[in-house]
Amino acid sequence: MKRTIVVGLLTFLTIGCSTNLPTSSTQSPTPGAIAASPAPSSSTVQSRDVFYLSDRFGFRFVSPRGYVITPTETAQSTKPSPPLEVLEVWQQKDFLNRGNLPETPPIVSITIYDNSKRLPLTSWKGELSQNDDRPLTVAGQKAIAYTSTGLYEADNVLFSSPDGRYVFRLQGAYLQKNDSIRQVYQDTVKSFTFDAIATTSPNKWRINYSRLQSLLAAGNWRGADVETRAIFQRLQKLQGQGADLLYGSKTLLNRFPCEDFRSIDTLWSQASKGRFGYSAQKRIWQQTASRTKNPKARVEQFGQAVGWRRSQPLPENNPFGVVLAGTKWRFDSELNSTATAPIGQFPWGGISSNLLSDILSEPGCGSCTTDAIYLASDRYYDYVPALFTKLNQCQVR
Repeated sequence: MKRTIVVGLLTFLTIGCSTNLPTSSTQSPTPGAIAASPAPSSSTVQSRDVFYLSDRFGFRFVSPRGYVITPTETAQSTKPSPPLEVLEVWQQKDFLNRGNLPETPPIVSITIYDNSKRLPLTSWKGELSQNDDRPLTVAGQKAIAYTSTGLYEADNVLFSSPDGRYVFRLQGAYLQKNDSIRQVYQDTVKSFTFDAIATTSPNKWRINYSRLQSLLAAGNWRGADVETRAIFQRLQKLQGQGADLLYGSKTLLNRFPCEDFRSIDTLWSQASKGRFGYSAQKRIWQQTASRTKNPKARVEQFGQAVGWRRSQPLPENNPFGVVLAGTKWRFDSELNSTATAPIGQFPWGGISSNLLSDILSEPGCGSCTTDAIYLASDRYYDYVPALFTKLNQCQVR
């Protein structure tokens, strides 16, 4: 049953320098437990592909599982200017009970200010800030980290947008130094990136591919695959209301710009010397046409060739239990993330274990089991043919 999924339980999404890339790809030679945790570890956040995306300011960060991201009213401030936007990251249990709480508990906040006057970062520190500034880099930008006091102790970091127009302050309040909220703050800082770049064109935004390029250059295939999925989520957001990559891939993929498919393919193909990328996948897809005329069998043969399918059905003793038992489609955690992975394995076309877990653990959802079964298995029969139809249109070869 098709339904609208809010990515990240109770997460409210606001509808809000890139490297020069070739606009077309060239053909390369064929190369020889589900329970929500209160705070994800750093290794978990690196593989999590559930994001908060802002289309007003062109940034994203990983949406922590078990937490709620919500905009709040922007109050007047003693800063050089009042904030343009404030986001708060609450533990889910606190957010649901917020009306009964005597005061706001320790949370992570993201505050955005207009810095059209180009004031230095230190101008945006509050009166209760400590003089313990430490330089670092956040989202590719020079930043300062410092601590502050008040109702709670807090970690802070200040940095500018790539064009210098805005200043961002990320703050993580805590009671005890080992509070889990501090890890959530650190993961938010680590995953924060400016993934869209403002333009003067009617489309307003274009994709920033620098993060994908860096991951591929380092041979981090799994990280690059997560980044590619994040780019698809951003492309979906740019399509506006009603865009649905989970259930409407047949329609939505056709609306994505060819320029982005060519850019993704070029980066993957060049970094892997032709082993990964859409060009490699397309060659394998074309080979399956000579083996079968059955559309479903062709998708399955392609999945087997690129390592997306297993030879035996998933047993019942899997992280998802009996709900997804029997599927032959692999989860992202089962993919070979080394350079010896099957030709064409990346970019992967499935729905991640993180998102499936979020869907299955969503309380009060009557159709979640049916949704998860479709996303883990049947969706491939819609997505794969739609992908190659689009690649043909875009002349990716």
